[in-house]
Amino acid sequence: MTQGQIRQMIMQITRGNLRYCTPNDPICMERVAERKHKGEEGYTIQSAEEVLDDIICDLTALQDELRIESSFQSAQL
Repeated sequence: MTQGQIRQMIMQITRGNLRYCTPNDPICMERVAERKHKGEEGYTIQSAEEVLDDIICDLTALQDELRIESSFQSAQL
């Protein structure tokens, strides 16, 4: 995987997770039942802390995947 591809993956992971704690993101607005609360702070699927945990977990998994890939490439030399 190239450096550019890794950067893209990091951005996709981060942006994808941030959607769940962004009040005005369509994914959260669809879940809010009362129209008056749509897009308001506090009406999200996850808290920012929960999303941070998910981002860390997902980035750690990516890091592990990259280490495995690198290990396989080194073994083929």
